[in-house]
Amino acid sequence: MERITTPKQVLSIKVNRSLYQRLKKEVGNGKVSRFIEGIVSRELDEQEAKKVAQEKKEFQKKLIADYKRDASSKTLRKEDEIWDEVVGEGIE
Repeated sequence: MERITTPKQVLSIKVNRSLYQRLKKEVGNGKVSRFIEGIVSRELDEQEAKKVAQEKKEFQKKLIADYKRDASSKTLRKEDEIWDEVVGEGIE
């Protein structure tokens, strides 16, 4: 079976020597890149999810505020009444 690989980009970072030694010991030689990639990917996914949740929350607040504003608008209520009369008269 042929293995499909994703193109990779080299990323050079500096870490404390003791941290690198721990990584090699815990993760295994030759597996550090895959381990770091997984951690970074999960962290970025979490940050994106938090961002989307915050945007959703802000949108809901704005939507509620707009609904409240429209509900208290006398002009809009009067226009609704006119439309109700027009539509009500046309359905018989």
